[in-house]
Amino acid sequence: MIDIDWTLFVQLLNFLVLVFLLNMVLFRPIRKVIHDRQARMSSLEGDIAGLAENRQGILGKVDEELTAARREGLSLRERLRQEGAQAEASLLEQIKKEVDAEWSRVEAKIKQDVAKAREALSAQAQDFAMALATKILGRKLS
Repeated sequence: MIDIDWTLFVQLLNFLVLVFLLNMVLFRPIRKVIHDRQARMSSLEGDIAGLAENRQGILGKVDEELTAARREGLSLRERLRQEGAQAEASLLEQIKKEVDAEWSRVEAKIKQDVAKAREALSAQAQDFAMALATKILGRKLS
């Protein structure tokens, strides 16, 4: 059975002193370290949130710049395509004019050659006709 005597008070005092000393030496430093770590974690979580927002802003900016660059590239490509088409049309027009001029020159030359040949043949045609008639008739025509 339990006797209540002066040792109970000594044990109680010993327990209270031990709790006080453990609180001073062990529990307070551990609670302080835990509190500091929680404060640091909260600070780091805030930093992470700020960096995440910053990242979103940067990604949005990069997307906008990429879209603008694509738009600019497409407009540049379209402009160069139009310039190429205009240069092609201009070159084709120039070549067509040169071909038409050459064609006209060749056609004029051919007409001139045909006219000369007709002239030469018409002068000789009379002689040929007379020679042919003479051979067919067997006598000379006057």
